[in-house]
Amino acid sequence: MSLLQIFFIVSWIIIFLLSIDIARRQKFNALHFIVFIFVWAWLLVFSFFPYILDSLWNIFWLQRWADLLVYTSIIFLFYFSLLLLRKVEWNSSDLTKFIREFAIQNWPKEKLHWEIAFVIPAYNEWKVIKDTIENVINHWYKNIIVINDWSRDDTLDVLKEFNDKVIVLTHYKNRWQWAAIETWFEYLRRYWKKVDYICTYDSDWQHDINDLEKFIKILEKNKSIDVVLGSRFITKTNTNVSFSRKIILKLAILFTFFLSNIKLTDAHNWYRVFRNEILDIITLTIDWMWHASEFVDIIATKNLKYMEVPVNIKYTPYSLAKWQKSSNAINIALKFIWNKFFK
Repeated sequence: MSLLQIFFIVSWIIIFLLSIDIARRQKFNALHFIVFIFVWAWLLVFSFFPYILDSLWNIFWLQRWADLLVYTSIIFLFYFSLLLLRKVEWNSSDLTKFIREFAIQNWPKEKLHWEIAFVIPAYNEWKVIKDTIENVINHWYKNIIVINDWSRDDTLDVLKEFNDKVIVLTHYKNRWQWAAIETWFEYLRRYWKKVDYICTYDSDWQHDINDLEKFIKILEKNKSIDVVLGSRFITKTNTNVSFSRKIILKLAILFTFFLSNIKLTDAHNWYRVFRNEILDIITLTIDWMWHASEFVDIIATKNLKYMEVPVNIKYTPYSLAKWQKSSNAINIALKFIWNKFFK
């Protein structure tokens, strides 16, 4: 028996035992069954009839039979890499759900009925979070929920100054902005059913609270509008965005149009207000900063009625320092494509 035959036999045994283990755990779907049967049969034949390899390579226009094995192995390696990636995503999703539930259950369940609710995600924002909250409160807005996404600085200490005015939900592990916002959404789904409007608001003081009146007026006058989106580019606004960043944002508009078939003037502005009635439709699942594209995609796929309004965004040295690198735009695009078509 040759060394190649021994290799095939050992591989065949491993694949066989692996398939039994997966079947025992009841995680064996039709695609897995077909793949395992194909691999198992392939290895079984070549284990006891290795000379078949000599006649097979001509069928695939290969110069050596070993090339056929290499290319086939690459295909299956890619397939199992995708399975592993999905498993990692499932585990990450389960961890996020556990952290979210723990955060919600460790805060009093208050059923408030005021007009508009603010969602403010915060991660290491102790330098600006106080001014942001005070600015909202000074304009007579209430219903403020801050999601402290496991900040490692003094953010939580600053938030304690607003114990009687702000609800603080804390993640006991950093899960990124999308998870913080979805935690807030889930809290609203359970306990704030009578809130009229929901506003997503940044914690770094770059949104202009005075622009909020535009959002509310549109929603009150147009009952068919579900979502109002802030835009830095629909008209000239007092927004000091750099030229290079503006190019990236314009490319994001094209990307959103081709993948989600929705035409916006500003695809990644997180200053948005929507009706509480559509909260059950909006569920964010993509981690890190890709949720902005996912939110827009939900609007398109669910046929929600939307309108854009001009807003002023004031970028300070602090907020600019926290901006994502332009190179991350490629990662965002790839992640969104993966989630939309393959997840």
